[in-house]
Amino acid sequence: MTLNINYKNVLPEKNSANLVLFIEENLNISSLKKYISNSELSYISDLIKKSNNKKKITAYDINSKRKITLVSIKKKLKSSQVESLGGKFYDYFKDTEEKLFDINTDSIASKSKDLIGYFLHGLKLKSYIFEKYKSKKFKKSF
Repeated sequence: MTLNINYKNVLPEKNSANLVLFIEENLNISSLKKYISNSELSYISDLIKKSNNKKKITAYDINSKRKITLVSIKKKLKSSQVESLGGKFYDYFKDTEEKLFDINTDSIASKSKDLIGYFLHGLKLKSYIFEKYKSKKFKKSF
């Protein structure tokens, strides 16, 4: 699976299909009011209260056409940890039907703006598949 990254300096629409937002480690989502609607915010906060999970990447299906993914980030992260988080993001979504994501970098509360670069670099590294010199294998169908 190849990965194509497009950088746009435009805020994604509030109703984009797959929105990725970065939140603090304690799952405080009150800062996301400007990126999602109030009903979606209350829906996600109810799900977070009920689930009480400690996963770094969680995806919430708002409806059949909209998914909001929350990536929790610690306050002090090394670049290798952020790259690893990007790789986990790729693993989380590589087998799903979703192929287009709007990653909102304005939701990053951290002072380090290089964080998104490391995240995307880890995503790109994880997506690499070495197939150039592999021998062709025949697929059997039943």
